[in-house]
Amino acid sequence: MLSNLERINMKNSVAPVILAFVLFGIFISSAYSSVSIEANITRDFHVVFEFTNINSTTYETLKNNALIMNETTVPETIWRNLAEKGLVSVEYYDSSISFNDTTRSVRSAFNLRGPDVITSTINRGALIETFTANTTWRKFFLNISSNFSFNFTQTFATPLSDWNRTASPDGGTIYNFANVTAGASCSFVLPKEAKGVFIVGDAIVFDLPYEPPWEDKLINSPLLILIALAVVGAVIFVYRKVR
Repeated sequence: MLSNLERINMKNSVAPVILAFVLFGIFISSAYSSVSIEANITRDFHVVFEFTNINSTTYETLKNNALIMNETTVPETIWRNLAEKGLVSVEYYDSSISFNDTTRSVRSAFNLRGPDVITSTINRGALIETFTANTTWRKFFLNISSNFSFNFTQTFATPLSDWNRTASPDGGTIYNFANVTAGASCSFVLPKEAKGVFIVGDAIVFDLPYEPPWEDKLINSPLLILIALAVVGAVIFVYRKVR
């Protein structure tokens, strides 16, 4: 029979081991590579994944096997993850991938758009367009191989409102978060014209100047009225000449 003291000592010794296994399961990718994500937001998301610090064996496997790592691997995984959550009004386009043999790094770039990731409303009177950019797509599991997998759902679980808010060199707004343990970072970059920026859950809300299409400009232009008056005047003039 174990005494109470022995049971307590056993629990104290087992707990760190269990915690170590949990952390290993969550951050398994950090032992093999690091990743940085940058998403520039305007009317859509322009997303770039930079995978670095990849060991030589894994890098060669990724580079030489297009079936497991190609230009659609990352965006397709994101799209499928959103679809499983019922967010199907999303599409990706202009996807590309590049491999750097010198640094053993992989760059995956693409654009995301659709009402399930970004929407806007227009205030025509104030000439302002308000965007709501949903960043929940950042939470997904990327499992390329046993040596190259990332649990972004866990890595970027910190609420967006707790991310660091900084200014970009051109005066724009950046929300960024770095998970040092996982070797991962993520940044959402807004244009310098963005105003009234704030967070609602997993969404970034911001205003941009609204540029009306030329048809609207023409309809609201006094020039159209002048042209109409000129046409009416010309018709009256011709009518009187004919009589």
